[in-house]
Amino acid sequence: MDRSVIEAYVAGPAKLRAAVAGLTPDELRARPGPGAWSILEVVVHLADSDDISIDRMKRMLTEDNPPLLYADETAYVERLHTHDQDIEDALTLLEVGRRQWARVLRRLPDAAFASTGQHNRRGTVTVGEYVAGYIDHIDDHLKFIIGKRANLGKPLPTA
Repeated sequence: MDRSVIEAYVAGPAKLRAAVAGLTPDELRARPGPGAWSILEVVVHLADSDDISIDRMKRMLTEDNPPLLYADETAYVERLHTHDQDIEDALTLLEVGRRQWARVLRRLPDAAFASTGQHNRRGTVTVGEYVAGYIDHIDDHLKFIIGKRANLGKPLPTA
């Protein structure tokens, strides 16, 4: 197990925080079109999804190949008033959740990252795949946020 993956996992929320910095509440809530999510909804989705992923990893590490059920992210956004949540709270949840979970991950033996669960849509998954997948999850949504900022006339400053 390449332990640098854990540090990349912990770093994701800081990249997200930087990507939304300086946006007004109206800009955070602006939807690019029908059925599309706002930046706020994306950030809240990421926090919700991380909660679910950490629970799944805990179960994979403590149970024998547990069942892992699909969560309907669209239903979460549509039915849980995601549009009215606080972005700072969502960012803090992501930061604290990943920081806390990374403490566990750092103490695991390499073999633990091969612990499995049975996802009802994806089949067999491992803890290692989840850690890597949730790095990609933030990175994939960052592309949307960067594009949305550009469309709002507020591109991210280049270094």
